[in-house]
Parts: sequence; structure tokens; C-alpha cells
Amino acid sequence: MTLAPSREEAAQAQLSARLNDPAVAGALTSLLDHAELLAVLVEGLDGFVARTEVIGDNLAGSFSELRTTVQSNEAFADSGVDLQALADAGVSLAAVLPKAAPGMVAAVESGAIDKLFASGVIGPAAVDQVAILANGLVSGSDRFAQDPVQIGGPLSLLKLLKDPDINRAISYFATVAKAIGAEIAAAQPTSQK
Repeated sequence: MTLAPSREEAAQAQLSARLNDPAVAGALTSLLDHAELLAVLVEGLDGFVARTEVIGDNLAGSFSELRTTVQSNEAFADSGVDLQALADAGVSLAAVLPKAAPGMVAAVESGAIDKLFASGVIGPAAVDQVAILANGLVSGSDRFAQDPVQIGGPLSLLKLLKDPDINRAISYFATVAKAIGAEIAAAQPTSQK
């Protein structure tokens, strides 16, 4: 007569097998190396989640006060910044914050944020590139409102290729498109390539 292992023995065997996996052991070692930091982070996130409604209410109140200040102060109106839209966006953000906080905590706990930083998707280089594009969009939009580049047909379009700034931008976007194509090809299974 063979006795089946008890639930506790099966659970211990399963845990032992998982601990013998090098990837799990490496992940646990990394967690232990950063245990103090993780504890501070989890404690801070827990406090943040516990107070999201209060934080949201305070942000909403602050942005409402900002809206009132903007509407009553002519100096803000002449600054060229649409502070009313900024205040409205802040109020919207404050309303969404309590709903988004649990998802943000889950992303941190699952390691998704660490994976984004480790992969280079989020990092100083990526932020710098987004800043370049954002600055170009803002200054280009301002220039377009005052003095747009005129294109009268195919010949004037070809003449624009002689402009070093346009040539540089086309080269940049072509290089980025090539890199994106390579990433897409690398991510596809070999049968789809």
C-alpha cells in the first residue's frame, strides 16, 4: 500500500523545486539585495494608496483655487500659457488618481516598472529623445501659426530637401523607421519574417 504525500509535503516539494530553479534563486537574491529599498517603497506606496482620496481632494481643491486665481489675475492671462486648461487638466488628474493608484502599485509590485527601466524603454536617453520631439513640435507649431512653410507643388517640395533642417529631420525619421522595422522583424516568429 502506497501512501500519497500529504498536502504539506507536496507544497514543500513544489517550493523546493522552485527554489532550485536558477532564475527564481537569482530573483530572490536580487530581492534580498534590495530588501530595504523594497520595504521603503512598498510602505510609501501603501501610504500613498491609503491616502489617494485625500490627496485627490486636496489636488482638486488646489486646482480649483488656481482656476479662480487665473480668472481674476490679468498678469496670468497675458503670459501666453493657457492656465485654465492646465487647471482643468489638474482637476481631471486629481479625480483619476484614486482609481489609478492600485494599478500603479500592482505595476511596481509585479516588477513591470523595473523591466521598463532595465529594457531602456524608460530612461534618460528615451526621455531626452521625447524632449527633442516635444520641443520640435512646440516650436514648429508656433512657427506654423506665424510663418508656415509654403508648398506650392512637387517642385517646391523638392526644393525643401535642400534645407538642412528638413533634410536632418527626414534622415532622423528614416533612421528611426528603419530601427522600428528591425525591432518588428526581431519580435516576429521566424515563420512570419
